[in-house]
Order: sequence, then structure tokens, then C-alpha cells
Amino acid sequence: MCGICGILKRSEYEILLPSVIKSMTDSIKHRGPDDEGFALFDLNTKQHICAGSNDTQPTAWKTDYNYSPKHHIEELSNTFQLAIGHRRLSVIDLSEAAHQPMCLVDDDIWITLNGEIYNYIELKDELIKKGYHFISQSDTEVLLNAYKEWGFDCLQKLNGMWSFVIFDRRKNILFGSRDRFGVKPLYYYSDSNVFAFASEQKALLKIPDNNISINESGVFDYLFLNQIEMREEGFFKNIFELKPSHYFVYNINNHSFSITKYYQLAFQNKLSTFDASKQLEYQRKTRELIHNAIEIRLRSDITVGFCLSGGIDSSGIVCMATGINKEKLAKQSGEQLKCFTAINQSDKYNEAKWAELVVNKTKTEWIKANCTSADLMTELEKIIYHQDIPLLSTSTYAQYKVMQTAALHGIHILIDGQGGDELFAGYAPFYSAYYSELICNMKFKTLIDEFKNIGNSPTSFKIYAKSIIKYGIDKILSKSFKKAMAKQIKAEAPYFNSDFIKNNKANISFAGEYQLIGTNKLLHKYFTESYLKNLLRWEDRCSMAFSVESRTPFSDDINLIEYIFALPANYKIYKGWSKSLLRNAMQGILPDTIKNRSDKMGFSTPQQAWLKEINKEMKSRISALKHNDNFVDAGKLLNDWDKIFEGNNIKAQDFAWRYMNYLMWKQMFFGEG
Repeated sequence: MCGICGILKRSEYEILLPSVIKSMTDSIKHRGPDDEGFALFDLNTKQHICAGSNDTQPTAWKTDYNYSPKHHIEELSNTFQLAIGHRRLSVIDLSEAAHQPMCLVDDDIWITLNGEIYNYIELKDELIKKGYHFISQSDTEVLLNAYKEWGFDCLQKLNGMWSFVIFDRRKNILFGSRDRFGVKPLYYYSDSNVFAFASEQKALLKIPDNNISINESGVFDYLFLNQIEMREEGFFKNIFELKPSHYFVYNINNHSFSITKYYQLAFQNKLSTFDASKQLEYQRKTRELIHNAIEIRLRSDITVGFCLSGGIDSSGIVCMATGINKEKLAKQSGEQLKCFTAINQSDKYNEAKWAELVVNKTKTEWIKANCTSADLMTELEKIIYHQDIPLLSTSTYAQYKVMQTAALHGIHILIDGQGGDELFAGYAPFYSAYYSELICNMKFKTLIDEFKNIGNSPTSFKIYAKSIIKYGIDKILSKSFKKAMAKQIKAEAPYFNSDFIKNNKANISFAGEYQLIGTNKLLHKYFTESYLKNLLRWEDRCSMAFSVESRTPFSDDINLIEYIFALPANYKIYKGWSKSLLRNAMQGILPDTIKNRSDKMGFSTPQQAWLKEINKEMKSRISALKHNDNFVDAGKLLNDWDKIFEGNNIKAQDFAWRYMNYLMWKQMFFGEG
């Protein structure tokens, strides 16, 4: 796991690339504290220089690999048109042979990689049979040779998480790719002078004379719609996100730029007649694939730990990994696995009792990260800085504390259950989609059976009823009328300046989550569009803030994901149980009490209680930072403050939280307040 960046001059613009690329890597040092490297290219003479810094792994200076550093970055002059940088968190092959940016022996293909290619051992064996030779034990070198052998199609071979950029000197192109579902980030910036890319937006802010500013549409999505990064251009105007399952090609010869979608997840869109024998086969295969996904994610040359919320997803991973550890005596996992759980003092939102059941069963070492509202305010500025965006909810803080605690205990890899809900149907909207699908397919007997067992679900019949009503209203109201009514519908709308809503009304959508589109189709939307991607975004920044690599088998193991999406939905929700397939696949592995949990949490925090506890400090920060804001009527918000927090106006309280976060973000990155 690492941080990557690069910058290409597009004109005769005077810019000192060695200095700029060093500033960019400095800004993402937290992503890779173990090593730093640079490759700089004079495209006119076709010469290059490999450079290092005081943070470069000391032994890297003493090697004679083609990509070994030979010069100190601060000693170089401005004779380059392209610079590539890398910050390394050493996980696989800790030696200097895995130093980056890396090239092949002929110097023609260079790479800077962030991520893990979990099936690199299998790919390496395949490439060796084709005559390839390797000098390191790294997955980076495997990926380089895979690109040399299969070109852009190498992406179809990969099982893992990644964002990388390859400089192919033969074709004179930059080839950048992001993994299928958005586990690892990649952003880019382009103007008439430069093209640049980086793992985090803050690195692109280091470009001199850039045209980056606050993007009003992104702020509207956040403040009004409670959403982030719904489009390629998010909070930062002119910084773009490369979407998951896409790659870009920048042709240096003619400065053309193109983006291509390289992967489309297929899914089963038809219900089938329930078959008990098929159910057993699906459970067996699911269990096998989860086992395989976890096993290859234990591949590491440093100790692996685990996030443990006490939910089905993370608990299943910990329990299965414990079994794998015993079977394989995997030294990389350590003699006793370490599990990390976020806890708080709320009885309703504290999952410690569930996590303890798993710890007792697995005999793992249990380390708790204590979360409080006071500590939240102390850490908030740091969290926003590492996220590059303001927080939506306080749950990000709980995740941040887990990563912080892991790092303090010397653990820099954590395996997490993120993606299990989106893969196996763990949210309430999937019930609505499923029941509606049963109606549309006239499977009334199954529908009645589901209603009889609704008590097994973490939702209730009310959720379903509301979804049907919502769908009906959505069909009745015209699009224009809905937009006109949007300001009245949202409880926090009176605190927005009217021009802000008027200018962004095209962004307002009331399509909702409860459309009659089929269960697997709704799962597909959650998995491949913004929902899962944004959860993975929070996780990436929380983990990398402490140089922790977060591994998510339910979010990126392509074999498991494709298999589950090929199965009919009526095996995922069955007799009222959410995640029925996963629950049954983990029979005998999970404690029965966890397997049969019917509530739904996951990095949950007592947000409303916390906001009331810190509301005076929130008010003080908003009062100090509200100047020159054209989006919100801060005066009205502050005048209503006591009424908002003395009552139970949850939406207004959450809005006040988001607005404070936004003002802190604006001050931090643009010096405005």
C-alpha cells in the first residue's frame, strides 16, 4: 500500500519538476513512510534519472537495479518534462528490490503502484512459464511483466486492489488504472501547462499556478443532498476522480487523453424456484470462495490484524482467518491474531458485547479503541485533512480510531468486512426491492412466507410499506414539481441561500433507493456506483492516515463477487433473513449468536448524543469560520441554534455538523473562513 503521483509538462511552462514532485510526495508521506523514490525523464533526449531523498530506504542507494536511486532529488535541475513519485508502505518483499518507481530491465516500462495484486504468485508462475524472469519477490514486478505480456488486457488478470500509472516509453503514453470497485483512489488534474495524477487531492494542490478551487456542485451535493463524490469532479474544481473499472491513456505525442471502462460486473436479474439442494451447493461454494479470498489476503511479509465490529461480515472473516491460521500455521498472521474494535459508552451503539463473543471463540487478542465526543472534536481537523473532504457522519471518526489504535500496536495491515452488506444484501432497501420483485413475478406464496418470517429481519414491515408509498409518490409527482418542492421537503432547507439551491436544482433527485428494479439490480447499483465506492473512500483515508493497509475481501475479490452476483436473489434474502446465503455459508464457523443477529450496526456511533454534547463548540467554530460563505445563511442557523439542539430536529443537527465540517475543510485547503 502506497502513495503515487506524477506530473507531465504540456508546454514550455517554467516549472521545477524535481521540487514539485517532492512536494507532492511529501503531502502523502503518511501513505508510505518506509521508502521514497522518483523517476524523472527528459523526453527530448530520452534520458532519465532515478532519485531519492532522506526518506529513501538506505539500502536502496547501494543497489544497481535500473530503478535504484542515484541522485538526491533536491540536487536536480529543471531539465525534465515528466516526473513520477512514490511513497512506499513495505508489505510484500520488504527489500530494496521492491523499490519504486520500478522499471523492467530494458528501461522501457515504468510503474508507480498503490495497492496489492493478491494473485501475484499465480500470475508470476504463469509468466515464468512464458519465459519471464524476476529479480524481486514483489507484486509490482509481476504487474509490470503482466502489462508487457498482455498490454491493457492485463487488468482482466488481476485479483486485488490497485491504482497505478505506467509510463510506456515505447508508445510514449501514460496508462493509469483503478481497480474494479474503487478500493484504491486515483485523481488527476489537467490544464494547458501540466497533466498530473495522485492518490489524494492534496498532492495536486501542490502544483504551482493551478486552477483548483471550491466546486459549488460538490458542496451542494454534500450540504443539501448529504452525498459525496457523486461525479468525477467532487469538492475540488478541476480535480477529477478516475472512476472504478476505468483506465486512462495520456498520449504524450499529441497530448490526447481518453478514458475507457475495462470491466462490467454481470448479475443475475431473474428469480428462480427455490431449491434446497441448490441452496446447499451455493452455501458450500460461497464458503470455499470466502476461504480463498481471505487466504490470499493473508499474504504479507508483515503481521496482519483484523477489524472486528461484531457484525456478521467482520466476525466471519476473523473466525475463518483463525481456522486458516491454524491449518497453515501462517507466520505472517502471527501466533495470536489481533482484533481491533471501536467502542463507546452508549448501550445502543456499542458492539463490544458482540465482538467479545468472537474473541472468546477464536482466542484472539482483543484491542479496543475508545471513542468519545470530546476526542472527536480534538481529532476532527486531522481527520478532515486526511480525508481531503468534510465528514458526513461521526462513524468515520470511529473507523479512524480503529486504524490509529492498530498502528499504535504495530499492526499495519488490517482485514475488514467492508462490502459484505452490498454483496449479500444486508440493508433494509434490499427487502423492499425483493418484496416488490416477488409481486412483479407473482410469487405470492413466497411473499406470504417472507411476511410470516419478517421478525428475523433487521427491518420491519413498516420499512416496506413506506417504500411502496414513497415509490407511488415518486411516480405521481412530476420531476419539475419535485424540484420545486425540494426546499420545503428538507427540514434544513431554510438555512440555505436561495440562489445556492436555484443554481444547483438540476442536481436534486428523488429517485430514491426503493425503485422496482429487482434485488440484484439494486445490489449492483450499490456495489458498482457511488455507495460502496464512498465507503471504501472513507476507509482508505482513515487507514492510510496511520500507514495502515486495509484489505477488503468482500469488496475486491473478483472470484467471490462474480459468483455471488450470478446467483438468484431469493437465496440472499430467505424467510426474513438478510444475508441468508452468507449466514448459512458460515454455519459452524461463526458463533450462533452472531450468525443469528437481526440488528444492523457497523462502526455505529451515538451521533445525536455526541452532537448535543459538543454543540457549543460546534457553534463557536461556525461563528469563527462563517465569513464570506455564499451557500448557507449562517446567521439564521446560529439564531436557531438553541432551539435545534434543545429539541429533536435530527436533520437540522446533522446539517449543522456537516456545515461545521465544510467550513473547517474550506479554511484548511483554501484559507477561507
